[in-house]
Amino acid sequence: QNLHSSIMEDIAFHAYSTPTSIQAQAMPVALSGRDLLGCAETGSGKTAAFSIPMIQHCLAQPPIQRGDGALALVLAPTRELAQQIEKEVKAFSRSLDVFKTAIVVGGTNMSEQKSDLRAGVHVVVATPGRFIDHLQQRNTSLSRISFVVLDEADRMLDMGFEPQIREVMQNLPERHQTLLFSATMPVEIEHLAQEYLNSPVCVKVGKFSSPTTNVSQDLFKVLETEKIDRLLDMLVEGAAQSERSGRPFPLTIVFVERKSRCDEVAEALTQQGLRAAALHGGRSQSEREAALGDFRHGPTRILVATDVASRGLDVTGVAHVINLDLPKTMEDYVHRIGRTGRAGSTGRATSFHTDRDAFLVSHIRKAIQDVDSGNAVSFAVGKVCKK
Repeated sequence: QNLHSSIMEDIAFHAYSTPTSIQAQAMPVALSGRDLLGCAETGSGKTAAFSIPMIQHCLAQPPIQRGDGALALVLAPTRELAQQIEKEVKAFSRSLDVFKTAIVVGGTNMSEQKSDLRAGVHVVVATPGRFIDHLQQRNTSLSRISFVVLDEADRMLDMGFEPQIREVMQNLPERHQTLLFSATMPVEIEHLAQEYLNSPVCVKVGKFSSPTTNVSQDLFKVLETEKIDRLLDMLVEGAAQSERSGRPFPLTIVFVERKSRCDEVAEALTQQGLRAAALHGGRSQSEREAALGDFRHGPTRILVATDVASRGLDVTGVAHVINLDLPKTMEDYVHRIGRTGRAGSTGRATSFHTDRDAFLVSHIRKAIQDVDSGNAVSFAVGKVCKK
């Protein structure tokens, strides 16, 4: 991407030479105009990852007039973080003749902020509550905002700012680009992303974003027709080992693609004397709860499940996740294998794959390499995250 010469000058001035992982992954996406969902912690270099594309974006817009609202908005959970962000935006725009930023946070003078906003600024960095106050008092407007960053979105939700975020997002001009950054990806953030991001690219950087660091992952290429036999061999052998060592059979979840296959596999395992149960959407709520209860507290040691039935499944002590059928997306793969290796314990994930899984398998191999090298950078491709 061709960055404005002044921005290049400021990058050089601050002696930035090599981009961090999040910068290398997120900046090309942001500069291309795409929406982005970034999973990254403070300290990963994400502020520069959004500040530089944001400044570049503002420079491409028609000039601002007095009384215009800002061109770009960054919302952050705390005053301290907002101040830090504004400082960095200023650092990368210092060589520009006219580039104005305003900081709008609680605990500081409202009328000073009002005159800054009314004079016309390119970028507003704000905490959600105070920004809404200024909007309501008509000190600024959303009419020209075409670039929005929600930074540390998980913390903003924890602090109760969801109504304010929604108020801003619902009233933006139709054409705008949104970057959402979060250190964790709880369901609430996924919902927010599904609602307000348009086919985002999803970038995850750092060990914390990957539940896969404590999980050893194995891939086995098989023919579709061999899968169930290979699974039976593996689990019968595991049961024999457990018996020899006098230890209980390790808790295992087997993921399959369809409800009918779920019953078929559970039945085949039971016939081999293994304690297995099926969990899928075709079973009644009480049947599902009974199957889960038996898995949590015994006697069931193997749960055969579909993705839908396993959403929100939280069982401690799962030692092994087996993908008899791989899911369609990296996001679902990470969700599945995140059922093991929790709370510092180690886990194991085994995936059977066929030719039709080639695309996903290449992503999994890359993710395994990244975990091995201590840097889990994975592009998730899925419902929220479009490639």
